[in-house]
Amino acid sequence: MPRDTEKRVLGAIEAALLRAGVGRGASIVIALSGGGDSVALTSALLALRKRMGLKLAAAHLNHRLRGPESDRDEEFVRAMCARLGIEVQVEQAEGLGAISGANLEERARDLRREFLGRAADRVGADFIALGHHRDDQAETVLMRLMRGAGAAGMAAMAERGPERLIRPMLSISRADIREYLKACASPFVEDSSNSSRDFLRNRIRGELLPMLERDYAPGLGARLVEVADEMRSLDALVSAMGARELDAMRLGGGVLDVSGFGAVDRAVQAAAIRLFVAERMGSLRKISRAHVEAMRDLIVAGGPSDSVDLPDGWHAERKYNFFRLGNERERVAAGADGAAAGFSVAIAADGITLVEAAGFKFKASTIAAPGAPMPDSLSVATFDAAKIADRGLVARSFVNGDRMRPVGMRGTRKVQDIFVDRKLPRARRERFPVVTVGDTIAWLPGLARGQCALVGSSTETVLRVEASEIAA
Repeated sequence: MPRDTEKRVLGAIEAALLRAGVGRGASIVIALSGGGDSVALTSALLALRKRMGLKLAAAHLNHRLRGPESDRDEEFVRAMCARLGIEVQVEQAEGLGAISGANLEERARDLRREFLGRAADRVGADFIALGHHRDDQAETVLMRLMRGAGAAGMAAMAERGPERLIRPMLSISRADIREYLKACASPFVEDSSNSSRDFLRNRIRGELLPMLERDYAPGLGARLVEVADEMRSLDALVSAMGARELDAMRLGGGVLDVSGFGAVDRAVQAAAIRLFVAERMGSLRKISRAHVEAMRDLIVAGGPSDSVDLPDGWHAERKYNFFRLGNERERVAAGADGAAAGFSVAIAADGITLVEAAGFKFKASTIAAPGAPMPDSLSVATFDAAKIADRGLVARSFVNGDRMRPVGMRGTRKVQDIFVDRKLPRARRERFPVVTVGDTIAWLPGLARGQCALVGSSTETVLRVEASEIAA
């Protein structure tokens, strides 16, 4: 029986490594706490090292939260790695003793991830292996279900990702891991905090899940793992659809055009919002289902100018058909009225660029010169694409002293004088977009076109740009 367990565990881990893309010669850093799960993972990877050509190292973070016990774990890991001939990196966390509750768990997890990333970078590792197993997965799914998670949350942990993380033991039960450790005669240390009822996961592991399996749903843990697998496949599909919708909505400056968002399937809407939030905020850790739903309502049913507050000083804003995420630091930097002291935004050569600070939208396209239509108003400008290829177009704020050379004039004129002649309101002048090519002013949308990168008989490719004001 022990030999069968050993063979089954090694086979499952090898298969998981191959599914995760771990090829021959890959370098792996093992997150080694000294507990049974990480010790079993280390033992298994050592057994597979020669067959798969793996390069192994270990990393241990002493959180210094359990006094002598934490130091005992560190000493155990150092001795174990010395005995097995594995390079190990060890660091000690600082400042966690003053934190408590959920904040402590979150901060400890962040410090651990940061440390593992540094350890992997130092040895040039391709992967970071974690010791999560099937029972951990079941507990995670149940915990997230209790918190009201959707498909993304219920997908729980993946065998690979994010980034370099891999979890080769997700298909293996806690019981099989313990049996494997016995078969290998591998010692390990016990973390006393795993028996503390202060942590929700411990209560789910020791009380709730066993009670549910015993009295209501035998085999529930295995079915929760199956649910996670199904939700992961579903989430991958919906996320791919959400990514396409997000790309279709993108404007310059991290702003989305949400004019057609209401026609999108509700699940895809939520996926697109989550992707955008993760992109802007760096993660979804503090974003709940309620936050996503509030942003969806803001976009689909909110007023023409409204906002939703998010964690850590972030906020979602809708202004007519445009949606953006900002934070308190950006608001303070912009000033109390939200207006930036100045702006400078590169205009994309194809697609739409929103210059929110100016209240303008630029739609650009590149077309062949023969047959290219001439501008029918000063709100449209055409440029010889070759003449601006190395610099591009930039919409920036007006600066006192700006001058341009308008088409049809020999000399230059002050931009300020053009504003006055065109009766541009004084309050609008500081926020009006001045379109430049390098240091040369090429265009004042709707007001004047400069003698810069004009289309001529030798022009092969034309960049056509149409400017329009965003309704206030």
